[in-house]
Amino acid sequence: MEFGRIDPSQIALFSAAFVALITDLKSGRIFNWLTFPLLLVGLAYGVATGGPQGLLQSLSGVGVGLLLFAWIFWLGHMGGGDVKLLIGFGAWVGPKETVEIALVAVLLGGALALLQLLIRGRARDFFERVRRFFLSLVVRELEFEALKINRALTLPFGVPLSMAAVLVELSHPLQRMVIL
Repeated sequence: MEFGRIDPSQIALFSAAFVALITDLKSGRIFNWLTFPLLLVGLAYGVATGGPQGLLQSLSGVGVGLLLFAWIFWLGHMGGGDVKLLIGFGAWVGPKETVEIALVAVLLGGALALLQLLIRGRARDFFERVRRFFLSLVVRELEFEALKINRALTLPFGVPLSMAAVLVELSHPLQRMVIL
């Protein structure tokens, strides 16, 4: 990113990240009215700035986002809005930055979850459950009971995902989607 110059793709990405963060905090959801236009306009922007090669970059970002998060949704550990948000970002940034956004989001999400446990005084409980889980792996020879998810303690993942998209975008020079 050049200082003082903002690319249209950055405006779209930052705006979508802000709206997703707010809606996920407020309602626990990231809505289709945000993610579908983000995806479609991202694909169109890829074509407009890079032609067929730009479309390929955009589609690759979408595919990588789908591969990284769809299986977590399928297992029931992530909402569909989070997956659609990542693939929407992927349409704008391509495959490399999509991976970076996902990795940064997971790290931020873990840090925010730990902070939430500490604030609510639940960290000791959580780590005791994790210890018993791993002990059961050893004692029962891989016969174990999966950790139960307490939905009251879940973190809206759109928050770290949105933060990660902005952080990753700010860390890269203005080089994306325009194929030279």
